[in-house]
Amino acid sequence: ASVLTLAYAAACASTTLTSLAEAAQLQHAFLGASRMRQHSSSRSTTVPRHVRYGPKEEPVTDLDAEFWDGQDEWERRDEIRVASQTVEFKRLLEEVIAAEDPDHLPGIMTRHVEVLLGMKGFEGVRLLKEAMEEARAGGDEGRVGEVAAAADYILSFTEEFVDQALRIDGANKKLLGKIVNAMTEPWDGHGDRPGRSDEGVLDKLLEQEKDNFTAGFLRHLEGECSRIMNAPKVSPENTKLIQTMRLIQTRVVEELGKDLGEGAQVLGQLLGYDDRAERLAVLDAGLTVRGVEFAEELAGLTQEALEEFPKVPGGADPGLVRIVEEIDVRIREFVDSNRSFQ
Repeated sequence: ASVLTLAYAAACASTTLTSLAEAAQLQHAFLGASRMRQHSSSRSTTVPRHVRYGPKEEPVTDLDAEFWDGQDEWERRDEIRVASQTVEFKRLLEEVIAAEDPDHLPGIMTRHVEVLLGMKGFEGVRLLKEAMEEARAGGDEGRVGEVAAAADYILSFTEEFVDQALRIDGANKKLLGKIVNAMTEPWDGHGDRPGRSDEGVLDKLLEQEKDNFTAGFLRHLEGECSRIMNAPKVSPENTKLIQTMRLIQTRVVEELGKDLGEGAQVLGQLLGYDDRAERLAVLDAGLTVRGVEFAEELAGLTQEALEEFPKVPGGADPGLVRIVEEIDVRIREFVDSNRSFQ
């Protein structure tokens, strides 16, 4: 597989990787308590009870019951996951074997890479072992060779994919660190924070690094924002950091938009609104001010995006597709209604 193809596939994958060598084992400990009978005499005199040895019997609590109920649910879900994983792996193996053009293999692997990265190490070993045993049981040496070659390719691709993804993730972290430092470190030795007069330093850095603002970097940046926002404890430092991250997102998108034209910048800004009503209200206001010609430019961009979404390896984000479809419909409604008055 070519390095460029693998790098592209790595950038399209999730930045959070599950180790292929990870193995999880659950250990169950049961505590039993011994019971000893207590004897008493029927006489009027009191006879001391036998001394009780060993751990005291611990009553079953609601918490214990909830734990075991949760354990049963986890085991049920894990069985479903493993069954689905097995079916997906067998499908991948057959697609790799059936591929006539080697250039198609990276694309096949990219479509199934999430299931491979989601496997625990022993699960992958088990599936490969079962595939080889099944091939040998058939007695067809040709089939055995095909399965062995496919398994070797899957292992090699996955190993190189993980290496590429880790390198890309490391580069993204380094780049983000440079930008954060440029925004937060003092420019002089007096501890002063950068103000408007210092924005030129940040502008210069963003311009220099523009070629490194890939889709993978933007996803890494969004992932960092989500990680900070989902932290179990919200502190003033976290609040300040998320504000810095959002500002970096805005500046990076603005820098990328300089070469895309005004229409693309407006479309990018619209995608930044989480609330549907607010997003469409801003769009309506902009279309009213700019007119039909600008609306047709935006319509061309949304149409192009909708045509390209099905070509995205692994499929485009359904939420993004829905938003662009809504924007496209509203723009075309505006164009049609204005043309009817002309």
